[in-house]
Amino acid sequence: MLDDAYQDACDTLVLVSGDSDLVPAVARVKARFPNKKVVVYIPSRDPDHGAAYELRGSEDEHRDLPLSLLKHAQFPKDVPDGAGGFVTKPTEW
Repeated sequence: MLDDAYQDACDTLVLVSGDSDLVPAVARVKARFPNKKVVVYIPSRDPDHGAAYELRGSEDEHRDLPLSLLKHAQFPKDVPDGAGGFVTKPTEW
């Protein structure tokens, strides 16, 4: 995200995360590049009491991402590893 902002590779950054560890990076983008828009999609079980309060307050715009949509964005169960084998998704995912 920071690299794209510094290289002027985008006008809008879209972050899909609920991790408050990313707040400093979002804040740095906003401080150094006030014309760049940061949109955060926060995976949330409860749209009223979802996590990531710090992240919600650091961006230009945030939206909740219903967890039901995440299953449609995952890789298949087995993904080729490039060396003739496969990486297998844990069953609890």
